[in-house]
Amino acid sequence: MTPQTAPPRAHHHLLLPLLLLLVAVLVAPLGFASPARAVTSTGLGTGYLWRGDGVSYLGTYLLADGRKAFCLEAGKSSPVGNEYDTATGPDVFDISSDDHARLAYIARTWAGTDDQDTAAAGQLAVWTITGLAGKSARYYAGRANERWPIVMEKMQLMLDESAREASTSVSASMAVDLQPDGSGTLRTDVVVDGVAGGPAVLDPAFSGAVSLTGAVFDDGSAASSPRNGETVSFRATGDLPEMTVGVEARFDDLPYGRVMTVGNSAAGSQMILFSGGASVTATGTASASALSPLPFRPRVSTVTSDAVAARGAVLTDQLALAVEPGAGLLSEWGRIVVDGGWAPIPVTVRSRLLGPFSERPVEAADWPADAPVVCDVALRVVEGPGTYTTPGCELPDGGWYTWVETIDPADTAVEEGRDRLQGWRSAFGTATESTVVPWAPHIDTTVVGASVVEPGTCVSDSLEVSGWNPEVEEVVVDTLLVGPFAELPAEGTELGDVDDLEADGLVAGRASTTLTGDGSVETECIEASEAGGYAFVYSSGGTPAGADDHQVVPAFADTRFHTAESFRVEAHVEPPAPVEPTALAFTGSAPGGIALGISLAGGLLVLGAATAHIARRRRRDGLARVSDLSPEPTTSTAIDLR
Repeated sequence: MTPQTAPPRAHHHLLLPLLLLLVAVLVAPLGFASPARAVTSTGLGTGYLWRGDGVSYLGTYLLADGRKAFCLEAGKSSPVGNEYDTATGPDVFDISSDDHARLAYIARTWAGTDDQDTAAAGQLAVWTITGLAGKSARYYAGRANERWPIVMEKMQLMLDESAREASTSVSASMAVDLQPDGSGTLRTDVVVDGVAGGPAVLDPAFSGAVSLTGAVFDDGSAASSPRNGETVSFRATGDLPEMTVGVEARFDDLPYGRVMTVGNSAAGSQMILFSGGASVTATGTASASALSPLPFRPRVSTVTSDAVAARGAVLTDQLALAVEPGAGLLSEWGRIVVDGGWAPIPVTVRSRLLGPFSERPVEAADWPADAPVVCDVALRVVEGPGTYTTPGCELPDGGWYTWVETIDPADTAVEEGRDRLQGWRSAFGTATESTVVPWAPHIDTTVVGASVVEPGTCVSDSLEVSGWNPEVEEVVVDTLLVGPFAELPAEGTELGDVDDLEADGLVAGRASTTLTGDGSVETECIEASEAGGYAFVYSSGGTPAGADDHQVVPAFADTRFHTAESFRVEAHVEPPAPVEPTALAFTGSAPGGIALGISLAGGLLVLGAATAHIARRRRRDGLARVSDLSPEPTTSTAIDLR
């Protein structure tokens, strides 16, 4: 080595304390991105020791953890023997972002070398970026002895390469394509922001870890290791109406970015740049959503509005719509796209009220093909699951009724999601869907014959039957003749139940009539033997009870007084014999004989009037029997016609 190229000798070392103090002040404000971890420099690594003084060194240093490091601050004391706190980050040394990126590149690429020329050139390149402390690169290259030209050349190549290849950051980007049928593809790209050329997508070079949520790859797994830039396919999974596929990609240990690890010592020796750079990770996430192509099957739980109702009542059905689970089906109500958003697939629930039946319907999966139909109603549901009420149906007659329902995809338009709607059909005769209407025929009664009859007349009643239930074969009706009454009650008066009428002795007779349908039926006649007023009433025990103790026709009666059902029994009274005119012209008779005849005739008339008057006044508790009445003695008054 010539004197002109030799490193400085000992007299230059007089400036070191001042330079170290200055550099310490300049780097003091530097912060570190990660918590400190202590490591000790144990000695020289790979490089050259200048033979001129046996002390000046150019190359890497060894660390206690096995790594190597370049010095960052030319002119400061050696790190050997000192403990260093480490920090890792994108801005842990006070230089520009581009220079930070170049240092990170040099550390990743050459700091761990075992080649002396490379190690020496790397150290010289680092000092060229961070500062040569007033010296030239050639000055420090002299420490490589006769290898200095090679070191200088390599240094320049390193600087050129780092300027060209260094990057300030690295990231991963995702592209996900989800099709309506649930198939899809994804691609993960690694993007490097280079110092020289800006962001650029890398060609496939690195394998990443890609995981899926809501989907699987072709092999059925949710994780794969595709290379960056490769397109891989997947298929969506799950049973929700909205398919949502999430993708996360992670690429570890990428040789990009400006993150590096440096060490700082409290001893004041120069900071060091660790080999290998830092583990740089690029992650990317993405998601995509679409309507699921899976079908769904509605389920309807129904409850009739009345378990017991009257004829003529309006019956409705309450519908609770939900989703029937099953393999290959959605677990929630299907949806369609409406005005840029999502809405439930509309369905039409068709309800049919069947009946009347004479017996409680027996639950079955199928409906009787010949079941009578009261009405058909339809309800269009556009809001999905929930509780709804059908239009009403009027109950025409007595008996049992039951609702049945269907949902037919044909009632939903293709553009409304028909292809993803499965049909539904209810069972027949479920308890919650059955209603009973207690039934009794409507009977109007009219007395057959005259309204006034003589004692001992046999009188019958005409029953006009309407509203017959065709499911009923026959009903037996008991017609009771009630009386006699001294005076007939007012229209609509409740006469009391049959037991009370019998206890009061007012049931004059009864007749049983079997009814089999609508029309007029005349009862057997009942003899009315006593004078007074009478009326017909009726009662029935209904039809025999079935296995469930239910009577299609329960017991019924009408014990009210109706004028059309009443008549009177009156005894026949012979009119008085007329007085012969010749008796008045007979002159040979004594005057007393004529007066006696007139007196007897008048007495008979008075007696008849008195008897009728007393019968109208006296009755037992207002409903007295005529047979209990007896005329009081009367006296006649003689009229003297002389």
